[in-house]
Formats: sequence, C-alpha cells, structure tokens
Amino acid sequence: MAAKWILPIALFALPFAATAQTGNCTQVDASTRPECSGAIDFFHNLQSAMQKNDRQAIAGMVDYPMSTSLNHRRVRVRSAQQLLAHFDKVFDKGVRCSILGATDKDVWGNWQGFTVSDGAVWFDVIIPASAKPDVSAADYWKKYPFKIKTINSNGDYACAAQSSTTSPSPH
Repeated sequence: MAAKWILPIALFALPFAATAQTGNCTQVDASTRPECSGAIDFFHNLQSAMQKNDRQAIAGMVDYPMSTSLNHRRVRVRSAQQLLAHFDKVFDKGVRCSILGATDKDVWGNWQGFTVSDGAVWFDVIIPASAKPDVSAADYWKKYPFKIKTINSNGDYACAAQSSTTSPSPH
C-alpha cells in the first residue's frame, strides 16, 4: 500500500471536542478552514449514500486503514471488505443518526479534519505521498479528494433524525 500524507486528523477524536466549534463552515470566522465548501459537498454525498443504505458507495468514501470502534475497542479497518463485514457495528445507530440528522451548519473543521455534530465521523482531504502540494495554487483545495478517516462508533450521540431514517433497509 502506498504511503499517504494527509492533512492532520485525530484518529481518536473524542465526540465532546466538537461541541464548542459547531457551525464554523457556515458561520465563517478566523478558524474556518478554506476547504469548507468541499467538506460540505463530501458530507452531502455521505449523507445521500447513508439515506440509500449504499454500503459500497460509503466503503468507497473511506481512506484505509480507518480508525473505529468494534465491541468498544479501537481497531483499524484495513479494507472495504473488512468494513462491509462489520458495517452495522461501525455505522451503528448513533453514527447513522448523527450523519442523517446533521445539516450544513453542523459541519465544522479544525486541524484534526472535518466532522459533524458531536464527532461521530471525521473526514479530510487526502493528499497522496507522491504529490507536491502547492497551497498557493488556485485549485489546491479542490484537487484532492475527501475521505473518511475515523468513525467513532459506540458513542452516545443525540439523535435529531427521525427513527425511521436511522436504520435504512438493505438494497
């Protein structure tokens, strides 16, 4: 597997870390990251795939290995196949509800990456190791894809989504 350089992200980001910074992608201030519009677009795609229960699409949105919790233990999911085998445990009811119940105002970013609401899912721009990023280039923030880095399953997330949307039926 090729080595990758990523913008810094906390692999073990705690859900409570999000509470003080909610909304900085829609309420621009000095801490707003320049790639917020891309983060919101990525989140819309993730939310749409979750609404459709498109597990393959979601697995394609992950940068492997990804950090998560399985049976209340931190683990690294190393492939799409491994994620799909444990999908319902990784994307448990709380994580699904957090994703489905979030809005644009819930997307925020800091030096760790981007998240929604209480930190159920963390994602960021992935820059390949072979790239020579030029932050002054006009297309810098649109050149590299966003990917999921961490899913904080087994969390106690407040659920704003309707209960019928938290457990999508399989295709």
